Amino acid sequence: MWCRMLRSVPVLLSLVVARPAPAMESSGSLDSLFASASLDLPGLEMEVLRRNQSLAAMRSGWQAMDARADAAGGWEDPRLDGMIAPQSLGSSTADPGYTVQISQTVPWFGQRALMAKATHAVARSMGEDYRAMRLEMLRATRELYFQLYLTARSMEVNRELTGLLEQFRRVALQKYASGTVGQQDALQAEVELAMFDHEVVALNRTRQEIQARLRALLHDDSGRPLPDPPRELPPMEHGAADTTFAFAAAHRPELKARQATIEARRAEVTAAGRMRLPELTLQARYDRSMDVPEWRSMVGAAITLPLWLGKRSAGVREATFELNRAEQERAAAYDSIRAEVEIAQARVHETHHELSIIETRVVPASEHALASVRAGYEANRSDFLALLTAERDLARARRDRFQAIAMAHMALADLERALGLEPEHVQDEEGSR
Repeated sequence: MWCRMLRSVPVLLSLVVARPAPAMESSGSLDSLFASASLDLPGLEMEVLRRNQSLAAMRSGWQAMDARADAAGGWEDPRLDGMIAPQSLGSSTADPGYTVQISQTVPWFGQRALMAKATHAVARSMGEDYRAMRLEMLRATRELYFQLYLTARSMEVNRELTGLLEQFRRVALQKYASGTVGQQDALQAEVELAMFDHEVVALNRTRQEIQARLRALLHDDSGRPLPDPPRELPPMEHGAADTTFAFAAAHRPELKARQATIEARRAEVTAAGRMRLPELTLQARYDRSMDVPEWRSMVGAAITLPLWLGKRSAGVREATFELNRAEQERAAAYDSIRAEVEIAQARVHETHHELSIIETRVVPASEHALASVRAGYEANRSDFLALLTAERDLARARRDRFQAIAMAHMALADLERALGLEPEHVQDEEGSR
């Protein structure tokens, strides 16, 4: 049952840089996480986000684009040109001849403002991609956390039922010694105990796999084991009173990123259209070679002649197609997120209902059935196979209960991810804006 949950984790772990992380500034909080009596989910989430190198790289890229956007709207540097007449140098018949010119391209028609707007929109899109990756990392962390919880609780059930089966084996041996039953009852108990021992090995392997993945998320190469989650998980609550698609549409970073991309593409379409307009350059020149002093200082202006309209029309078409693509991608994202929210809502309802049934009906009924069959076996009114069947039913019921708890918490985590919610304890000013 826990194996099913493990299948999706490697895909999520692909978000993590595989190589070992460089030494962090402080490992005190990580050390306390490993040394604690039980694994704290909020603390684990904060450490995963703090130490993840992929997130740090995305954040730096976003900040770099934001800085580039500030530069995109600025003026170009002025151009200074100079020329000299070599033969005039040292001539006895002519003064030295030289020309100095300075020119400045003047932005007009709002072209640079459009480029700045487009670049700022791209930076916002990168910021939302950064936040979306944070949400994915949180979901991957929670999935592994609840898998570890389920594994630890399954081992607990295994220990409890091993002790119970040891009692059954002793009763079977006593009945065999008294000649009431044959040796097969004690042998069946031995087989069942051997199966429990094998399950311990499988559960230990699963625990090691989960811990290895958690250490990868934490970029920890120490190999030390993490503590198990507490036996009683905190109450299942989420931070949104509204769980509708409208709430998700207003909070999902993927939709905000696509909206920012559309804004960038619209600015690029307008800028591409204005490329058909001439560009102005102001000039000032001093030409020492002029014989008439009044002609030596000159000012003027130059404009480009956008004669090759085919090139500029192609740029407009390209920008328009990119805008159309961005709008279609946003529409597809809306449909996908709407389905995510609906599925997550259904899973939350289903898992809570399943947990309620298991806790209030299945587990108590299995416990009563085992007690009844055990009393019957000790009074020679039922056979050992019925006792083993009742014991297996109880084992399955108890494991199903812990699995239902883990799945209910995971369903809630999926709903929060679908809504675009980030827990308050991991929010940062830039990543949550």
